[in-house]
Amino acid sequence: MAANKHKFNENYRGWTANKKSGYNRNLFRNKRDGKISGVCAGLADHLCIDHWIVRIVFIAMIFVVGPVMIWAYIAGIILLSKRPVEFEPNVEYDEDRKRYREKTIFKHSKPAPERLRLAREKMDKTLSRIESMERYVTSSRYDLDRQFADLEKGGN
Repeated sequence: MAANKHKFNENYRGWTANKKSGYNRNLFRNKRDGKISGVCAGLADHLCIDHWIVRIVFIAMIFVVGPVMIWAYIAGIILLSKRPVEFEPNVEYDEDRKRYREKTIFKHSKPAPERLRLAREKMDKTLSRIESMERYVTSSRYDLDRQFADLEKGGN
């Protein structure tokens, strides 16, 4: 019984730490710009869209699925913590833009097969460059260039 309680406490501490860090995806409630508790504003910040768009979608979904959206909003209040005042976002490198960007739920802008194809192309280019270097280093031209370089060093 004590072991189960210890495991529960450990899991709860891990969950609260994960929640306070925005689930390592910069996902927080935005109480400052929010109308009720900041769930829609936080999602809008996370998705980099205007707050009013998320609010309109939320209200429209209330008419479509009814109380499910109210329960989803309550779950958002419970699961998302408020954005800390001193907040430094988690970032990741974006290969397409060649710069860092904030982490979001949607990690990749391209589908997996396309990312795999691009990685394969990069590997093929790298292999081609390595093979070309190996050909040069093992050729007689390399020895000749090295001997010329040694002569130039000795001549100066």
